[in-house]
Amino acid sequence: MTDTVKKPSDPARLLGEAELLLREGLKRIASAQSDLPDAQSPLEEALRLTEEQAMATIAAVERAQEAVQEIRRANGTFIDGPLDHIDSALGTILASQQGQDLAGQRLKKAIALLHAVENRIRLTLDELGLEGAEAACAAAPCTADERINQDDVDALLAELGI
Repeated sequence: MTDTVKKPSDPARLLGEAELLLREGLKRIASAQSDLPDAQSPLEEALRLTEEQAMATIAAVERAQEAVQEIRRANGTFIDGPLDHIDSALGTILASQQGQDLAGQRLKKAIALLHAVENRIRLTLDELGLEGAEAACAAAPCTADERINQDDVDALLAELGI
């Protein structure tokens, strides 16, 4: 990853850039509502839908596995081969959905961390008497080349895939 934003030497500038990147990144993620047009917070909505689907799939697989066990008890060895295939496939589906559920839990924690970092940066900027993006150049004089501009933010967010 190349560095498209100028290297700041001032902690207030670093905080300002971090706050700006977080704010812009979260704004872009939130504005990508084409998949979830009614969602107030698309990341949380995507998580909710993922969790809902994972839980529904897990429950269905567990019910199917119980049915396989009932068939196995009722008919002995006559259909053991096909039942083994069904049972194996259901086990694979169950493991996959459990993995997706764990990924969703990790994503929830990552989102909470991003929000906490954004809030801490904002509080720090407030304590310093600075406001958001203006903090980058407020603590020390900046030339036009040193200012954080939208193109720099866009380029960095594009490198991050946002």
